[in-house]
Amino acid sequence: MHRAILITALTLATTASAQTLSVNINATVQYPSIIQTTANLLNLLSQGVKVTLLTPTNQQAATLGTSGGIVVNPAYPTTTRLTQVQVMTQVPGTTTYVKEIYPLAQPITTAQPLSAQSIVVKAKDGTRQPLMNVMARQAAWAKAPGLQKKPGGMPPGQYKKTQGNK
Repeated sequence: MHRAILITALTLATTASAQTLSVNINATVQYPSIIQTTANLLNLLSQGVKVTLLTPTNQQAATLGTSGGIVVNPAYPTTTRLTQVQVMTQVPGTTTYVKEIYPLAQPITTAQPLSAQSIVVKAKDGTRQPLMNVMARQAAWAKAPGLQKKPGGMPPGQYKKTQGNK
């Protein structure tokens, strides 16, 4: 009985026409959605993510310290306008750094109370992303050798800004 069913199934399978299945795979690394907590921020900083707040002329006016606080460069007055964020992560086992520059969604000054959890940047596609999402995506990319070998050598979402304001 089983043999008859098997022979019938094989006979039907060989007389059927061939079909093609097409699959579309997207291998980009999206901005991960992470909870904006101090613990998550400290975890990203411990993974080697470095953040610098830049002026319109690309001067480093403030940095994100290892404790998660914003450290303002004393050479800049409290009225200094910050318009960009530079995020850097070292690729493990190399001297190579991933470096991205994003415009802030809303310029801020060094006098404002700042926290990394409240900073929002504009991604290449124009969407607004929390700074911590950008940090998490870059940290994940730096650890993934397969993604690093993709053409262009930089993580998706990279935004390099030239001088001037858009």
